[in-house]
Amino acid sequence: MKLTQLFDSIVENAQEAREHFERGIESEAFNRLEDITKTINLLKEFKTKYAELNLRSPSMTSMSPMASTSKSVKRTVTPKYEKPRKSLKTNVEDTPTITSEVYAVNVRDLPNDPFNSQPPPSIFTPTGVSLPSTPRTHTHAPLDPNLLKHLDDIFVNFLQQICSDLDATDSKGEQIHQTLMAKKMQKLDESPDFRPFKFRIQAFTNAFHEELLRHGYTEEILPLRKVKNYLWTQRYISRFNEDGKKAKSKGNHVWNIEAKKTPTGGWIFREFNRKIAGVPDRVAYIGMEYRYSPRVWDPQVNVKSIKAVFHSPWLPDWLRWENNVLTGTPGIDSESCEITAIANYYHGDTVYKLEKSFVIAVAHPDSAEHQINMNSVAMADYQLQPHLG
Repeated sequence: MKLTQLFDSIVENAQEAREHFERGIESEAFNRLEDITKTINLLKEFKTKYAELNLRSPSMTSMSPMASTSKSVKRTVTPKYEKPRKSLKTNVEDTPTITSEVYAVNVRDLPNDPFNSQPPPSIFTPTGVSLPSTPRTHTHAPLDPNLLKHLDDIFVNFLQQICSDLDATDSKGEQIHQTLMAKKMQKLDESPDFRPFKFRIQAFTNAFHEELLRHGYTEEILPLRKVKNYLWTQRYISRFNEDGKKAKSKGNHVWNIEAKKTPTGGWIFREFNRKIAGVPDRVAYIGMEYRYSPRVWDPQVNVKSIKAVFHSPWLPDWLRWENNVLTGTPGIDSESCEITAIANYYHGDTVYKLEKSFVIAVAHPDSAEHQINMNSVAMADYQLQPHLG
């Protein structure tokens, strides 16, 4: 491997580590940092061996007719690698050395495509691709609309297949589904509504990448990092629960997909949308503090990386926003009102705006006590009924 490739791999892994941290995928980020450490250790080992070689070179070169060129060799190899260091501030080539296990897949080793595979659009076929003559920035530029549409079609067909096969695996034999208890599976199978599917992340990613290979999307056309970025932003995948934490099942991180079976045996998939989470109290009592602490739920973003700002276009005199908490105390003259909570936040280069409307009824505290008493009477009556029978 050339030295320039080692430096390029450091740049590539550093960029990917940063992207993983921003997306809340700490485990993947630390894996990239370990790769960087290994590469740096390799370079240090090379530097040590090269220094030892230079110490022995005077006696060796004195016997050589080319001894007069030893100084020129030394000058060309020991500039402390200034050029690679500058590359940290510049762009990175689109085809770096990557150590992901997915790259071990050979398209010729894959089984035949269960679908009617269609070749990628002509502008993306291997013969139609013109690789850039100069390095391009390593940011995730938006995919071409034609390519994105074709990827969506492949992805939906891929989901149709694996949702119908609970024993589906990738080419290495790794299970794609995170299996559930038999009774729960039976109950889900009998439900006519949307049901959850939990997929093991690595096996799911490998299997989808293999599906793209079958459709002609080689590494030169669609690098794995772009495939991962496509999956991270896929509207049918929820990577985080509504509490903002990564989705887990049996101690393993998973991706959630919800689907409903059609009469013809196919599947309809639910699209996950960003929203303002948290249920506000519907009643505010006179003389008592009212508080509502909303939060933003983004199915593809870690809640810790969402810095939202909440506000409302209108609020009654007794309500206000304080540090993203809607709070206030209604007075005797306060009336019921409809509130619209608006959250603004950005992720990457995109600014998001979410809205949620709800009604707050203003009531006297006595009505709350009356309701509690009525509930207590109803519960006591319910507990006495078996004895009266």
